[in-house]
Amino acid sequence: MADEKEKQPVELTAACEHSGILFASCFDEESGMLYGAGTDAAVYRVDVNAEKPAAEKLWTHHDNYVSSLVWLKGMVISGGYDRKLIWTSAESGKVLRQIENAHDGWIRDVAAFPGGDRIVSVADDMLVRVRDAESGELLMSLQGHARETPQGFATALYAVAVSPDGQTIATADRIGDVCLWNAESGQLLRRLQAPAFYTYDSTKRSRSIGGIRSVCFSPDGSQLALAGIGAVTNVDGFVGPTRIEMWDHESGKRTWAAEDQHKAVLNHLTFHPTKPILIAGGGGDSGGILGFWDKATGKLRHKAKPKGHLQRIEPRADGTHLFAVGHGGFQIWSLRDL
Repeated sequence: MADEKEKQPVELTAACEHSGILFASCFDEESGMLYGAGTDAAVYRVDVNAEKPAAEKLWTHHDNYVSSLVWLKGMVISGGYDRKLIWTSAESGKVLRQIENAHDGWIRDVAAFPGGDRIVSVADDMLVRVRDAESGELLMSLQGHARETPQGFATALYAVAVSPDGQTIATADRIGDVCLWNAESGQLLRRLQAPAFYTYDSTKRSRSIGGIRSVCFSPDGSQLALAGIGAVTNVDGFVGPTRIEMWDHESGKRTWAAEDQHKAVLNHLTFHPTKPILIAGGGGDSGGILGFWDKATGKLRHKAKPKGHLQRIEPRADGTHLFAVGHGGFQIWSLRDL
């Protein structure tokens, strides 16, 4: 009888344990180095090409946990709860540049423009800030997201992405609003509303939760994918179905929406580099999840169970592997016939 394991389209090939939670990651395709950071404020590195990959602690420059990492021209740019943006040399670990109070609030996400000339960050001050990637100079500060939920509670700006042509920025928040910005002028092009990601429970506890946790442009730039959690049925346990929506962002029309019975929030999503597949990872009441959805229809093609909840996923450019970080450390997945 054939080995059942060999038939699986997705296989966990290595896990590098870490005692805390890694919220952020970035990958240097050229060197094969995967970087991760999280609750202990330190940055770690794994050589994914090593025979036995292991996590190596590199540096600690933040005062609190790190929520986003970006790889850019030999540098690791990090943003976190301490409101700082820090540029660090990957080779020496030396701080090249540091911006105190880059935002007036927790920096949730940072993304680099395709050409590497600019970066964009979002935070709980509900601002979108575009900076020169080398100097850190502030080029634009964009305001368009509501500063409170409709019920008057605190909100958050969770996610940012830049289109493959570098012309459009997408940002997404807790109440399910997505703003699309002209990356050159800063003009607000349009607003997409995806309220199914947002839950307000006025009966059990007055609480606003949920939100779009990740946003990603398709490789050709024509579509925009959103990920998070559907209607939360238990606000104390943050229990609800995983949810993904696909949008034609230029027309402002939703193409499809998909929910799974797995009770979890999808923290990050990305498109497969070579196949029409959308990949998302997360975790919740049903445990961790790594899912693969058909890009055209939203049908779930495969679901794997990772070691713990996932916070961030990074695909290799050739589509052969997927790298993930989250509760318990780093994970390396082999992708076969999806």
